[in-house]
Amino acid sequence: MINICLTRFTDDPWSKVVMQGFYKALKNLDPLYNIEEIFGYPEKKYNLIILIGIRSIIKRKLEISKIIPFCDKLIDMGDDAMDPRRNYEDIYLYFNTSSKKLHDHYRYIPKFVLEEYLFIEPREDETLNVYVDHFKYQNISEREQSVGAIKKIFKDINSSNVKMNVFYHTSKGIEVNRLDPEIPEKGVSQCSLYIPFEELSYYYRLTDVFLPTHRETQGMVAQEIGACGGITVLQEWMYPKLTHDQFPAMLYEHEQTIDFNFIREVLTKFNKEDLRKNTLAKCGFTNFQNQLHIILKELFNE
Repeated sequence: MINICLTRFTDDPWSKVVMQGFYKALKNLDPLYNIEEIFGYPEKKYNLIILIGIRSIIKRKLEISKIIPFCDKLIDMGDDAMDPRRNYEDIYLYFNTSSKKLHDHYRYIPKFVLEEYLFIEPREDETLNVYVDHFKYQNISEREQSVGAIKKIFKDINSSNVKMNVFYHTSKGIEVNRLDPEIPEKGVSQCSLYIPFEELSYYYRLTDVFLPTHRETQGMVAQEIGACGGITVLQEWMYPKLTHDQFPAMLYEHEQTIDFNFIREVLTKFNKEDLRKNTLAKCGFTNFQNQLHIILKELFNE
C-alpha cells in the first residue's frame, strides 16, 4: 500500500479542480494507492505528498520543516519547464508544453478537463450564448490592459445586433444579461464570487462563445468550454500561446470590433461534437491520468 496525501493551501477554484482531478486519477490508477485529501500541513507520515498549487512552498512561504519529515517523496507543480526556483521536490510537474526543461526531475503533465461535468447541453433556443470572464490582473502593470479588454468586450456586445444571452462572472456570481463591466478600484486584483465547479460548469455547457478578459497562466476556462463545444474568442496575450491549440479559438486585435455576426456564421460550419473531440484530444482526462501513472511508476521504481 502506498499512502498518498493531496494537500493545498488555498481555496482558489483552480486548486480545487486540480485536487479533484488528481484524486480521481489516483483512485482509478491503482488499488494500492491509499489517497487522503487535506488542507494545510500534514499531521502524519505519507509515502508521497503532492502539493496542489503553483510553487506552493515558495509562493505561500510554507515551513518546509512541517512538510519534509512527513513524506518519503514530494511532488510540487508549476507553470512551465524553465522555472529556475529549485526546491525540495523529488518531482516538479509543469502544465505548459515546452521543447526543453531546466532540470531532469521536471516532468510535463497535460492539463485536463473533468469530462463528467463538461459536455454538450441540448438546447432548443438558437440565441447566441456568450460567457464573459471576470475582471482580473496578475500584477499592477497589467491592470490597464485588463481594464481596456473588458471595456472593449462590453462595448462590442452592446453595439452588436445579434440576439444573445450574456453570462458574466462578477462579484455577485453569474449575472445574466448584465451589459456593463465590473471594474474594482485600484488595488483589488480580482472580482468574482466563488461558485462550486458543479454549478459553474452548467453555464459552460450552454456557452457558444467564451470571451476571456485578462492574462492567464493556468486558467482552464477556454479548454473547459471547448469540451462543451464552445469557441473562445480572444486576444493572443490572454492565454499562453502554446495552449491555443487546446481549444477552438478565434483571435482578434484590440483595435478590431468583435463581430458576433461573423462568429455566429463560423459556428454554423462546425459541429459541436467535433469541437469537443478536438479539445479532448489535447486535454482529455485519460491523457492526464496516463502520464501521472508513468510518473508515479518511475518515482517508486515499480
